[in-house]
Amino acid sequence: MPRKKKKLALSTEEKLKQLKKKYYILLGFFIIFAVAIGCYAYLNYDYLVFKHFISQHYIYTDALDILYEDYLKMDINGKYYKYFDNIVIASVTEKIRQINQDRYTYLYTPEQYTQYKQEEKEEADESEFRILDDRTCYIKITNFSKYTWEFMKSHTSEMQKYPNLMIDLRGNSGGLINSMNKMAELFLPKGSIITIDRMRLFNRTYKSKNNSPLKPENIIILQDRNTASASEGFIAALKDNLDNVTLIGDTTYGKGIGQFTMPLRNGFAVKATTMLWYTPKDVNIHKKGIEPDIFYTDEDIIEFALSVEL
Repeated sequence: MPRKKKKLALSTEEKLKQLKKKYYILLGFFIIFAVAIGCYAYLNYDYLVFKHFISQHYIYTDALDILYEDYLKMDINGKYYKYFDNIVIASVTEKIRQINQDRYTYLYTPEQYTQYKQEEKEEADESEFRILDDRTCYIKITNFSKYTWEFMKSHTSEMQKYPNLMIDLRGNSGGLINSMNKMAELFLPKGSIITIDRMRLFNRTYKSKNNSPLKPENIIILQDRNTASASEGFIAALKDNLDNVTLIGDTTYGKGIGQFTMPLRNGFAVKATTMLWYTPKDVNIHKKGIEPDIFYTDEDIIEFALSVEL
């Protein structure tokens, strides 16, 4: 067997060079870190001073207790500094709501955020799939979330067996834009525009990345006054891109704005309106809604939809 070559021992000078290199690398990282901390402190000096001043030195702590309890709905046990940022966020978002009537921008307390996530799951569990007749299957989507996306995906093979598909979006107030995009993509040809988001810093156009696995002959969508937001985006995506979609019900809610929820420390989260969204035909439906092809609001709307000639 060939002998392994022995590693040559480094000279003292070479070892010093390596140590110097490591030292300068660490020194560079330290300087960058120190400069970043300094810049952060400089740019946020007023706020950091105010935060420390009020939370650590203000003598009327009973007033602080009332303030924290009013905004955060929780006993913070004198931890004014720890929860000070949450107070600021809550007060600013409240003022925004008062000025702009934007009821979608607010702070979630830990309890409220946990409840929101739980209710999202419970609402999704009310989604339903069933066969209406030998040509039509029915799916009710209660919100747009990871749960309803999984629900719809799990029934894809069954939906492929029927020429007519009825999608019930009545009472669906919306949900996650990503889940809506995935669901719409099940029906759209590759490259189809699903929705267009317009934000302060940039615009974003969502397009279908794959060819649709679902190609029913006819799609019927049931809608009402409480069909809103992502539900309206889903309706517009299908209606603007396909010629076999019939809308039955009432004019939708008309929520052409979108929000983003950012989780924070200590279990809090902040939700804010960050965009206007537009249909594939570049229309914003805010405070307008989407009119149905056939107006019908009676309780037997499913039976009525089955009787419509498509």
